[in-house]
Amino acid sequence: MHVSLYIGHHKVGSTSLQVFLSQNVVRLIRNGILYPYTEMQGAASVAARMLSGDRASALTANVREPHSALAYQFMSEAANFPIPRQFTLLPARQQMIRAIRMQVAELKPKAVILCSEAFANFGAVKPELIDAVTQIFPDATFSVYGALRRPDEYLASWHNQRVKVGERAGLLAGEGWRSYEATIHFNYRLAVEDWLIRVPGDAKVLRNYADILAAGGSEADFMTHSGIDFPDGMIPARRANKSLHPALVEIVRQANHVLTPPEANTLAQFLMKNQASLDLPPASDIEFFGPESRRAMFQAFLPSHAWLSGITGQAAFFPDIDDMLTCRPLPEAEAMRAALAALSDDRIAPLQARPREFLAHLRATPNPTEV
Repeated sequence: MHVSLYIGHHKVGSTSLQVFLSQNVVRLIRNGILYPYTEMQGAASVAARMLSGDRASALTANVREPHSALAYQFMSEAANFPIPRQFTLLPARQQMIRAIRMQVAELKPKAVILCSEAFANFGAVKPELIDAVTQIFPDATFSVYGALRRPDEYLASWHNQRVKVGERAGLLAGEGWRSYEATIHFNYRLAVEDWLIRVPGDAKVLRNYADILAAGGSEADFMTHSGIDFPDGMIPARRANKSLHPALVEIVRQANHVLTPPEANTLAQFLMKNQASLDLPPASDIEFFGPESRRAMFQAFLPSHAWLSGITGQAAFFPDIDDMLTCRPLPEAEAMRAALAALSDDRIAPLQARPREFLAHLRATPNPTEV
């Protein structure tokens, strides 16, 4: 039996891949490929689809991302790592392991896929958790697949994600990006090295996110490099984990600090729903860092980039690494002001009182980015 381990990183299409695998779970099983559930909601979902067939449908996080549930439960028990609120009523780690082993014993798959961006945290939290994953499958062969994104693009996307889900994040500009410098979100060696060392075998690949996109996206690229022969007729994944438009990020970031969490979430969801109809500047034009931060970030990342290039045998893992130094044309503050101008009284009238008043206050503030 072959076990393919997708270890992340974050913000590289992992949710789309998990949607793809989870909504095709019956087709995969019938072709000897197991994307195992880890708790009873997942078990019930698989049983139901065994009767009715695979379909493109909205799935809960427990069902869609069972191995993120597994990863977070592992880290929670080992180091009190917080479990994101979308994962509910998770069983203990040993129960999850038993569930996977029982599926393997009964279904006898030729291949198993464990897929979670949260696995990228194991090297920083407790590297021995990697051994705990491989020990679930004592007689298997393994492959490892990791995806990494150029750090300036990654940090802007990760910042967007944190803001969208209501975290009280700081600004990225100035020294703000340094809060990530010693973490897996910037030190990519910390995210992947222990997986390369601890997982048995030599079938290990690290992919540049730009190459993944050029190859057709996360599903197509993973199928090419996973070491697994996938069946035809798979149901394509729908767009997953949509982002805030970058011009709206600073508005929601400030709301997370000022409004109650339910009020801030109401505002974020309203903006997500309506952003396509707003007159906003092009997302690709918006700059989150500034020239000084970009220079400092570039220099700080060079050791990680040298290691990545060496371990993969490439002259440059990110061939466009020098583009980290290039600012986009529209500063975040100007993009925010353009977004506030688009959020007229008529557009925000459906909002609850407090979020509506918050937006009106920002619109009336001369320098809203200084609030």
